[in-house]
Amino acid sequence: AAPQELPTLILEAVKELEAAKQQVLKRIQIWKRQQQLAGNGAPFEENLAPLQNRCENLVEVYFQLHQQVMAASAELGAELLPRLLERFDEVLSGLVKR
Repeated sequence: AAPQELPTLILEAVKELEAAKQQVLKRIQIWKRQQQLAGNGAPFEENLAPLQNRCENLVEVYFQLHQQVMAASAELGAELLPRLLERFDEVLSGLVKR
């Protein structure tokens, strides 16, 4: 990618990462609700493997994208880099806290 396109591409990738995080968090909420309803006798699939795989894949993408951002820090500039790093921190902390 041309240097002027790099910030745009990285911002788009971060946006996609944030959207994927929201989907995973929504699925976690659904699982928690199903677990609550199971206490009242509703059927409940206890297998956490698919949810764990989603979380692990999201974290793997997070670290790969973070490495790419750090490698391109000079091209991103002093203004964009801190904002990106803050967004990365929000993605990871939001996932871990839930």
